[in-house]
Amino acid sequence: MIYARPRGGRIAAAALTVALAAAGVTAPAFAAPSAPLAAQDGQGTTVPYPAGYAELLGGGEKGFFTRFRYTVSWTSYATGVSQVVHDAPTGDRYVVGASDVLVTGNHPTSLREARVFTVRDLASGAQPYVVDLDALAEDGERYFYQGAVGGTLVTHLAKADGTVEGRLVTPGPDGPQQRPVAGLPADTRGFRVTETTAATAALVVVAGPDSAPRYTRSVLDVASAAVTDDFPRADPYNSAPVSVSESYVAWPDETAPSRVAVAARGTGGTGPVRTTEVAASYPYALLGGWLVHGGTTRPQTVGDGGPLMAERADGSGTPVRVLDTMGWLVPGPGGSLMARGGSVEHGEGLYRITLDAAGLPVAELVASTGEPSVLVYGGAEVPATIDLSRTKSELLRWKLAGRVGNARVTITRMDGPRGDEPVVIRDLVPMGPDGIGFTWKGQDFNTPGRPAEAGRYSWKFEATQFSGLGEPVRDYGTFTVRRTVGLHDFDGNGSPELLTRAGGRVEAVDLVLDPETRAPYAFQKAEFGRELGWAAYDRLESVGDVAGSRLADVVTRDRGGVLWLHQGAGDVRYPLLPRVRVGGGWNVYDRITGGSDLTGDGRADLVATDRAGVLWLYAGTGNASAPFKTRKRVGGGWGIYNDLTATGNLGGAGAGDLVARDRAGVLWLYLGKGDGTFAQRVRIGGGWGAFRQFTAIGDANDDGRQDFLASGDTGDVFYTGTGDWRAPFKSPRWTSLAPGVGVDLF
Repeated sequence: MIYARPRGGRIAAAALTVALAAAGVTAPAFAAPSAPLAAQDGQGTTVPYPAGYAELLGGGEKGFFTRFRYTVSWTSYATGVSQVVHDAPTGDRYVVGASDVLVTGNHPTSLREARVFTVRDLASGAQPYVVDLDALAEDGERYFYQGAVGGTLVTHLAKADGTVEGRLVTPGPDGPQQRPVAGLPADTRGFRVTETTAATAALVVVAGPDSAPRYTRSVLDVASAAVTDDFPRADPYNSAPVSVSESYVAWPDETAPSRVAVAARGTGGTGPVRTTEVAASYPYALLGGWLVHGGTTRPQTVGDGGPLMAERADGSGTPVRVLDTMGWLVPGPGGSLMARGGSVEHGEGLYRITLDAAGLPVAELVASTGEPSVLVYGGAEVPATIDLSRTKSELLRWKLAGRVGNARVTITRMDGPRGDEPVVIRDLVPMGPDGIGFTWKGQDFNTPGRPAEAGRYSWKFEATQFSGLGEPVRDYGTFTVRRTVGLHDFDGNGSPELLTRAGGRVEAVDLVLDPETRAPYAFQKAEFGRELGWAAYDRLESVGDVAGSRLADVVTRDRGGVLWLHQGAGDVRYPLLPRVRVGGGWNVYDRITGGSDLTGDGRADLVATDRAGVLWLYAGTGNASAPFKTRKRVGGGWGIYNDLTATGNLGGAGAGDLVARDRAGVLWLYLGKGDGTFAQRVRIGGGWGAFRQFTAIGDANDDGRQDFLASGDTGDVFYTGTGDWRAPFKSPRWTSLAPGVGVDLF
């Protein structure tokens, strides 16, 4: 049976265990014992402890039992070979203890309901022996399984005359042999073995007569087949872990359930009961006159995963530190204990705990996991550059060996006004056998669901050992995020933003791609505020990157005809930098648009039509202080159009293009040649007079082609670009990107 196991497995379940990879990292010298320990059968080295989350169940003279999920295995100390001995997804169908013996029953879910039992000695390799309780019974009798101590079955025999006996069933040369249990009161109406057992003894709960119910916690000595030391018990149903050694008994104190109570054997149950400060919710067990435990309420000790301590059961003397870390504690052979834990000197594994010549608890490593008990850091695997235009996700990983208790990464954006807002990532997961980290899908660290901006980021990695041993691991570094910036990308996150204006209020609406519909939707808004004087402008146009920052820029024209440049800032909350004066005289134009590379030099250009219908080209310079070259006349006759929009490479010919709507509502495509001129116009279609304005928002659906937005008083229509000048748009779909009907989009 499991001996003083942690409730719900919480001691070890909280730990993240990773192994150190050989490549690039030197294995720690303390991952295995430096000298042979006193192992079984005279072996000179330790055997491996099963990898993964292997729960320790019990240990004997020749091997030990572990469980991984539903599979129970027995590992030999001599060979290190593990063999599966039981595998069932449900129910309590087996029991192991301080031996190499496994007991299973034929009931599908519970041993107590089983009638036929199989007892296997894994150490001897002998053929299992089978006990059929119904075959043992004589007329009117019935046997009930109550527990097992090694290969001995403890049964409750109900006789035909209504009396009750205890019977111990063991193998014999001619079949199962029985021994009656002495020391039970004559009026006993039943008893049962509690959850845990030691090597040669078990604690049982004995029930008195129905007429005057009483319950005692008693010691069943298997060698003498006798029940002794009857300690009164108030709750007959509580099966909390208990422990027994040759000199003491321990159980959760019923007057203080959060503490462990101990009492000396040999007093007949009348001796004093001592309530300790040891927490009953943590693993504990008796080793001779010592109470070995995994946690107390004392402030100097650690809770879950802390050291394994021992104090004298009578309360005298000074506590002893047995192991530096621990997870499970189970009975061992010859009154010893077995612990899954670790020490700084010898690392993590299975330890056998005995008393030395001076009577003090000592631990010997008998099976090693190959892991250190302090963290060993192997470096970071974080790319210096992450190009989110080429990859949709990236692994950020830190190499560690040891049991990680707390680990976190703090990410801080170094560019833009938001550089002082670090984000702490705590949900790191195992990534391979030798590291932890996370998969970054390019989302904003501050605002999940929104793409992250391009630019520089710093990271700080911190990790501590599960029990606080050793020095914390700390490392620092940086990485740079790259993205392809589009016509309307002011914050550098690869997605477009719409500028909307209603009166003096201007907002940037961040558009994010819906993964299901592959269409953009309004995700987040940032209001510029009336105090910036946006009501003073009669024109506001997104013109692509004309200032050389890679981010899209905006030009505005005030009512005095002065043109102003607002560079993209690379931050979602403040997407535009303060304005820079370009020059005066721009009130001669009735249409201004930009964003297409019309000259083939890799820079966005601007075009404008004057009131005489002449189209003028202002080539971009990439210089914020003088963003445009001297204007160049493209041609006349453009007065027939009431809307003009630069679309980038809409038609797929390689250069920037324009679309224009005439007064009859027909939309026309002008394919750019890359030299500042255009090919013969191509009719896109009619009916476009229903829309108030158009916005070339760039590649909004992440397919590598330029898209188009048409807005009217009844809503917005999203047109997916095809990259084909003969039919540049797919079928439209209605959407709602603007924050309200009647606002202007730019």
